Amino acid sequence: MTSRQNHDTATTERTARRKRVVRAVSIAAIGLAVTAGATTTTSAASKYSNCSSRGGILSIGTEYNFASQNTVWVTNASFTIERNGGHHNNVYLRLRKGDGTDVWAWTSQDDVWGGQTKTRTVSKRVPRSSRPYLKGHATFDVTGRDPSCAAYIKY
Repeated sequence: MTSRQNHDTATTERTARRKRVVRAVSIAAIGLAVTAGATTTTSAASKYSNCSSRGGILSIGTEYNFASQNTVWVTNASFTIERNGGHHNNVYLRLRKGDGTDVWAWTSQDDVWGGQTKTRTVSKRVPRSSRPYLKGHATFDVTGRDPSCAAYIKY
């Protein structure tokens, strides 16, 4: 091996080692943040789901806790559109009872850009006996007929 090849190999190894350390530190920081958050609200939880259609992906998430009196307290709902950089995507989020009745609803304009995460405050309490769920629906902005999909999260 030449001196130049040795230098390139050493540089590559240092870069790989640096990336592993950064990744480990990031994972540890996330774990610490989750642990710190869990100590303040022990019953708080998050759930995620996604769906896809013709390359576009809708990812939805929710934060909630099982409040007293056998209810679910839904604090917020979020969504991200992935693999679609269009700027005329449509999204709606619904917190519903098991019978399809809306408890909370949010509908976007025809202006959701792909690649951005949006969070909406819900702040609704729903009886667990009504089998609540979160529905996220997206219509993706593509040339031709716009595909759509729906994702669900049960509490």
